[in-house]
Amino acid sequence: MKKDKEQSSFVNIGSSSLLIVFLVLCLATFSILSLSSAKSDYTLSERLAEHKNQYYEASLKAESVLDKVDATLEETAVQKKEEYIKAITKKFDKTQVDGITLSCSLQEEELIISYQVPAGEKQILNVELVVTDYQNHENYYKIQKWQINSTGTWKGDNNLNLMPVVKE
Repeated sequence: MKKDKEQSSFVNIGSSSLLIVFLVLCLATFSILSLSSAKSDYTLSERLAEHKNQYYEASLKAESVLDKVDATLEETAVQKKEEYIKAITKKFDKTQVDGITLSCSLQEEELIISYQVPAGEKQILNVELVVTDYQNHENYYKIQKWQINSTGTWKGDNNLNLMPVVKE
């Protein structure tokens, strides 16, 4: 009988050791996974913060250009409507304000002033202003578009071969 008790205690020591080894391996695996997840979250938040900073810098520059456009529209507003449109077209077509090129066009009987501000390497901020009739509106313009767009081309060539092609 003594031999059976000794053998059972040996088995108990081995199973508890295996359980501890298994738990240590599980804890190590989970810690590596959580570290990897934290690193990828940190990288993503850095990229998002950089993207937001680029947008706000572009928006600030666009607001500065908008302020100068507003001041010029106010100076020009003392003329009649036909002369007003001609003067605006002459002042804003292919003009540079703070290094940003403005363009002026007539679309569907609306005068549109547009410009683009770079927002980082791969994006631009598109701004379009519709010049309003200053006698009937309280503002000289209405913002028609304030939109961030990508300048790069999308390359959709990331194919995943999930199933091999069987040739017959």
